[in-house]
Amino acid sequence: MSGNTKPKKILITNIVTLNPGDAAILHGMLQILRAKYGEDVEITVFDRLADVAAKYYPWASFRQSFFGNEKKGYFSGKLRDLGYGHWVRRLRYWRLRLAGILYLSRLQGLARVLLNRSDFESVRSYLDSDLVVSTGGTYLIENYNLAPSIYDYKLTQAFGKPLVFFTQTLGPFRKEQNASTLKEIFNRSNRIFLRDERSKKNLLEIGVDSRKINLAKDAAFTIVARPDAQPPRATGAAPLRIAVSVRSLRFFDGDEVRIYENYKNSMRAMVIWAVRELNADVTFLSTCQGIPEYWTDDAELADEINQTLPDDVKRGVRVDRCFRQPLEIVKAYESFDLVIATRMHSAILSLVAGTPVLGVAYEFKLEELFDQLAMDKALLSIGSMSETTSVHSLKSMVESLDVWKNLVLETRRVCQAEANSVIAGLPHL
Repeated sequence: MSGNTKPKKILITNIVTLNPGDAAILHGMLQILRAKYGEDVEITVFDRLADVAAKYYPWASFRQSFFGNEKKGYFSGKLRDLGYGHWVRRLRYWRLRLAGILYLSRLQGLARVLLNRSDFESVRSYLDSDLVVSTGGTYLIENYNLAPSIYDYKLTQAFGKPLVFFTQTLGPFRKEQNASTLKEIFNRSNRIFLRDERSKKNLLEIGVDSRKINLAKDAAFTIVARPDAQPPRATGAAPLRIAVSVRSLRFFDGDEVRIYENYKNSMRAMVIWAVRELNADVTFLSTCQGIPEYWTDDAELADEINQTLPDDVKRGVRVDRCFRQPLEIVKAYESFDLVIATRMHSAILSLVAGTPVLGVAYEFKLEELFDQLAMDKALLSIGSMSETTSVHSLKSMVESLDVWKNLVLETRRVCQAEANSVIAGLPHL
């Protein structure tokens, strides 16, 4: 933008950037939004843990989300004690909405009476914005609490702001209330970008207008690997280097104890095989680690698995606990020959790094991604994996590592283009 045109103001909402996978999405979103609306576009990120996010990601401008991490006061505590906790968020929504109406009616003094200073400034940000973008990722699934996002969407649309859903995986919505509420929100939105056909099917099943839906790749694919990245080492030049990303399965349904123990045993078996049979150097290194303020740290599960390894194997294994920025994660994965990835963004950033990846799917989003990329043979599922099948898959990949490397380099180029396709689909402001 240039001349006397005012820079556009865009809000990114519903994000928890303390998950570095979400930070990678945010990094890609900022690139895409600046490509569409100009380098001078003003972007504010409404994060559910804004103060802490600002500490780790100084390259973005954060404000606290309205919903999802509200401060608990005396009145809200009493309502919860009486079994009316759901009214706390509902009353907050109506107070924010009324304040916005008063502000637009030039009754700013009354609006200020309803809100504290931070909320008042945040309401002004919403009212002054040209576009609100609900972040990409995986958070609109019924394993999680959808209420914070739903109230944020309702407030955005009550303020008359165009709403875009950035590239994500979502659904299915089996609860009638969720399906009904989200159908209305989606159909009133400007555009919905999805990462996979199954998510599209989930929206069509609840009656969302197909004309609003576009398929694209995850925003993190727009991250560009270093131009000076080193080519893969010649076979036999040095011990194979393998990175392993693990994660807890706390939020997911099914026979959790059996699945979780089987998952850990299978990951353990692959590490043992890699060290004993390949003399490999193995490093547990995930996208979600090194942030004590976040609810989980993948290094803790890595430690748990590492402690169960035989002594002769432990000597070839290291647990990396460092926090890294998205570009630093890519740089780290560039130094490995193979990544075993449970985290979706460990898989994506491995592909961005040009490093072959063996995926471990705990949700359908990774299955859909690998199916799109014709990489089904490089995918394990927590529901069916075993120690034997996991080792077999790892062995098969190692034996064809050069083939996988070439495939990944071509895949990276295609995925980057498809992630950037969002630029054309964003609304003109």
